[in-house]
Amino acid sequence: MSNMPGTAEIACDCGKFKASLTAFPKNTTGRLVCYCGDCQNYLAKIDRPDRLDNFGGTEIVPVYPSEIEFLQGKEQLQCNRLTKEGLFRWKASCCNSPIANTRVGFPWVGLFHSTYTAVDTDILSRLGNVKSRIYGRDAKKGAPFEISNKISFRDLLVVLPFVIKGKIFKKHKNSPFFESDGITPISSPRGFDQSLE
Repeated sequence: MSNMPGTAEIACDCGKFKASLTAFPKNTTGRLVCYCGDCQNYLAKIDRPDRLDNFGGTEIVPVYPSEIEFLQGKEQLQCNRLTKEGLFRWKASCCNSPIANTRVGFPWVGLFHSTYTAVDTDILSRLGNVKSRIYGRDAKKGAPFEISNKISFRDLLVVLPFVIKGKIFKKHKNSPFFESDGITPISSPRGFDQSLE
């Protein structure tokens, strides 16, 4: 699907949820992969291990919260947390597609790579190679590429300019994933192994 210059569209697998990215790919760090146990655990709990790469990695392409506009299917979004202090992890209830990871007050929405390819199958290749791979301590053995054990200085250099710019320009505000107070998620978080109350 073609988009106007400076925009892109994302969607869940079935297309009931759709959103527009209003400053893409200008305002993104590019492709990142996290191999942490929490990301692996989350995808296992929602029965979507197919979204992991062969070594347990979750690929995301981050954007600013203020640069996402929901087009349809907001009611399909379901919020989960692994713990009371954990990330707000979003999926589409219609087709069980993982959508994004968010945190209150942080200028970052980690959109799953599959939300991009659901609309444009070539978009990731146009973004170039993966720029950072982190938490290799939890990755499966045998990866043919370098993965930082946790987060290296080089990894920080990839994401810090994005985060600093987001903080300066208050890109965390007006996130469609949270109510107008910027704190309350639009869908009450659900836990898996314990109550979040």
